[in-house]
Amino acid sequence: MEKLKIPKGYKTTKQRKAILEILEENITPMHAEDIYLKLKEKGIDVSLSTIYRNLDMLQKQGLVVKAYMLNEDKARFGLSSKKNYLICKNCKKIVIIDNCPFEKFKEELIEVHGFDILEHSIEVYGICPDCKKQQVNE
Repeated sequence: MEKLKIPKGYKTTKQRKAILEILEENITPMHAEDIYLKLKEKGIDVSLSTIYRNLDMLQKQGLVVKAYMLNEDKARFGLSSKKNYLICKNCKKIVIIDNCPFEKFKEELIEVHGFDILEHSIEVYGICPDCKKQQVNE
């Protein structure tokens, strides 16, 4: 995977680089508190408010997406290249959808609704194969 770069006009700080590295290492979107704990494990001293400020800046620059999962009161953050998910309603497992199905009907939405689509995120909720097996065995 190509390393993400801090946009021009912004300093490439140790904290920003570390936040991007954490998000690259993790397959699924994370809460800011989880990013904070991972940074602490790596010996990087940063406050939670600094993490939120950096996530906000990275989101505005299009490197990070902010997602709210059903029945969660806190946002999750992930790389913009990983923004379409299958989510198990039982175990909360999150799987990234690599082939974005949105592109197939994007033009139709634009034509029918006249809406300029700038970005998107898809969350599909269901039951994962492991939970289905467990339900059958019960």
